[in-house]
Amino acid sequence: MPATLAILERSASALPAEVFLEVPAREDIRSDVIAPPGTTIHWLPRRDPGARPGALALQAVKQAQLPAGRFYTWVAGESSLATRLRRHLVSERHILKSDVCFRGYFSHGRAGV
Repeated sequence: MPATLAILERSASALPAEVFLEVPAREDIRSDVIAPPGTTIHWLPRRDPGARPGALALQAVKQAQLPAGRFYTWVAGESSLATRLRRHLVSERHILKSDVCFRGYFSHGRAGV
């Protein structure tokens, strides 16, 4: 979340964005986020503490009304979220692979080093 919030704070005021932020609990939703006009932040708190991280975000994007035409997507989070979301955008939404940047920062169920 820190990287996403930093990007929003530094974004051009004319840059519209749909932001999907999955957080562990409702208490993690932040009301102090600075974002350009035209930005919509979708906070996605997990209700089940045992839920796989990224599942809510993936489902939300799959169901979202995304803009028509070409747009850039940045995805970061749990590894399978990043891969599955990119696959969805490219295969089902016909977004160019070059317009989707994705990073898996951790793998659910695996200890970090």
